[in-house]
Amino acid sequence: MPRWNENHAAAASLSACTITTTTTMNNPSTNTNSTMLAKDQTRLRIEKMEAERHLRRQRTRELRVSRAAEEKRNLSKGNPGDVDFIGLVHQWREEYGGVACSHDDPQEEEEAERSKHGDKICVCVRKRPLNSKERKKKEHDAVTCLHPTATVHTAKLRVDGYSKYCDHNSFKFDHAFDEESSTEDVYLYTAKPLVHYVCGGRGVPRATVFAYGQTGSGKTHTMGGIQQMVAEDVFLTLSNNAFDNEGCSLENTTCSIAIFEIYGGRIQDLLNNRNRLKVLEDGKGEVVVSGLEEFEVNGPRDFLSLIDKGHNNRTTHATEANDVSSRSHAIC
Repeated sequence: MPRWNENHAAAASLSACTITTTTTMNNPSTNTNSTMLAKDQTRLRIEKMEAERHLRRQRTRELRVSRAAEEKRNLSKGNPGDVDFIGLVHQWREEYGGVACSHDDPQEEEEAERSKHGDKICVCVRKRPLNSKERKKKEHDAVTCLHPTATVHTAKLRVDGYSKYCDHNSFKFDHAFDEESSTEDVYLYTAKPLVHYVCGGRGVPRATVFAYGQTGSGKTHTMGGIQQMVAEDVFLTLSNNAFDNEGCSLENTTCSIAIFEIYGGRIQDLLNNRNRLKVLEDGKGEVVVSGLEEFEVNGPRDFLSLIDKGHNNRTTHATEANDVSSRSHAIC
């Protein structure tokens, strides 16, 4: 009897092992489900990647269309060049465009302020628009004048060689004139106060207006307009002074003009056959241009006629920036 029980126990143990083995062999269905789930997750990730790729391509197409339209608008405004840099400059102007101050009437306020502080020098800047050569080379507008500051926008690339940004460097002046300002505006706030000062008849007043800038920046253009207005204003002021019985007047003042140029170390009289001149110093320490001939003028027409004659005699050459560039320093 005990022997039978041992066999029975062995059979029962074998049966248990068989059951256990059978249960373990049924797990592949679970593995299949896990594999299918993993495949579903992979498929979802692929579909997500494809959707994102499609969205990127759509955005790229829209960006190309937008850039083409923006470039067309810039060209119509005479401002070609890199669309991204132009956009960065435009964003800066949108943000800071409201900080520009107005040019106050200089006739009384500016003269009073200068006299109060003893200022004798007024420094101004004028911006010109892009010229045809710059537009042809697709250069873009990179300067913003918001009185009293002028800001230079420098286009740069980051270290990755792809990302674009701009450096904005601002400089403050007594007056800053943008490309919309006329030569009359420049004259009103720069040279006109000097005409009233010189014609005031107090002491021995002296005043100088000169233009400084690189080739093609518009010096001759600006100074030519100022000279025309000075011619009119000088004789008008002298006439008014005679009527008001104060300061210099046509009765007690003689107007004369002389023009010479400095070119390559040579001094030449532009109103007297380009005769060679010498710059000397007299016993009082004053600079004297020896041999320079002065011509008396009796009105604006005579004044402007001699100025035109002097300009026509100036030394000019073609440059990269200007086909007829003044290559000398002219003093009138």
